[in-house]
Amino acid sequence: MKFPAPVITREHGSWAVLFVPMIIGISAAGTVTVNNLFLALSALGIFMSYVPVHTILREISGMPQGKEKLTASIFWGPIYLSIGLISIIPLFVQGYAHLLTIAAIGAVSFFGNYILTLRGQKSILSDLTAVAGLTLSAPSAYYIASGSLDANAAILWLLTTLFFGCSVFYVHLKIKVLALKKTHIPLIERLSLGSLNIIYHVIVISIVVALSLYNYTPRTAALAFLPMTLHAIYGTLKLRTTVKFKNLGFLLLGHSFVFCLLLVLVWS
Repeated sequence: MKFPAPVITREHGSWAVLFVPMIIGISAAGTVTVNNLFLALSALGIFMSYVPVHTILREISGMPQGKEKLTASIFWGPIYLSIGLISIIPLFVQGYAHLLTIAAIGAVSFFGNYILTLRGQKSILSDLTAVAGLTLSAPSAYYIASGSLDANAAILWLLTTLFFGCSVFYVHLKIKVLALKKTHIPLIERLSLGSLNIIYHVIVISIVVALSLYNYTPRTAALAFLPMTLHAIYGTLKLRTTVKFKNLGFLLLGHSFVFCLLLVLVWS
């Protein structure tokens, strides 16, 4: 019997959105245990079930997904979910009951993203909804490692969500520019097109600086956002009419690792 090929998301950056916050959460807690492995396996299983479950839901909603794609989703979806659910059982047995609260928020993100992309059209809102769900790995990892779901867990979720939101706004700016099919964009038009992107980054830096001033985060936490922010603003000012999304993806992935490293350093 030949099994269908595994269903794996084509959004390669989403792996970073899941695991970079997890690393940051563990680092902020200052300890690593075998429970972190259980959490990582559970998060991986739930994450990989995203595509097949969405495929099945779209088929049920009357949007044909194709026989091959649907068959693979029906086969792999339950397997991924089983890995996610079985892996989290040891954590519940040990009394990590607040994982239910985090799971409930994750479910809202999952179905919110499904509803917003029901017709196949992604938007800034749908991507931010997905990011908010994936970055729950930060407070989850912190909770599992420290045993406490406190203000620090919420701050870690906020910081990682804000950071990966930067990529969302920047990528959608690039998509918007590509759709114009122009050979040249004047500076005034570039600023107009990228205004939302610039405003978002300014708001993010303002929030992080405010958190630092009120001692919710280390005073140097804003430094972790600086490389991505400078790149996004520079990219807006020098906005090009052509986009190599593969190169852009690798660049944003690099920013994710830099953000992770800098935030780990300043938090420790």
